[in-house]
Amino acid sequence: MELLDAYQRKTQVQMEGQHEREQQKLQQKVSIRRAHLEQKIEEELAALQKERTERIKQLFERQDRELHTFDSETRGLGFGSLGSLDFPKEENR
Repeated sequence: MELLDAYQRKTQVQMEGQHEREQQKLQQKVSIRRAHLEQKIEEELAALQKERTERIKQLFERQDRELHTFDSETRGLGFGSLGSLDFPKEENR
């Protein structure tokens, strides 16, 4: 009976040790995977921010071109001098 108890204790200690090693390995894998995913998220956020900035820049450039075209066309039609006329302001109407 004592031999059986000793064998069972020995087996239990070995299994607990194996369990702890496996758990540590899994925690390490999770930690590595998490760090990788966080890095990937940061890279994607940076790429999205860059894309957003570029898109805003393009929209401002487009607005500037359209405004310039509009000004050119209105001057060509004789509306260029309207800015110098004294129109009543909104608050005086």
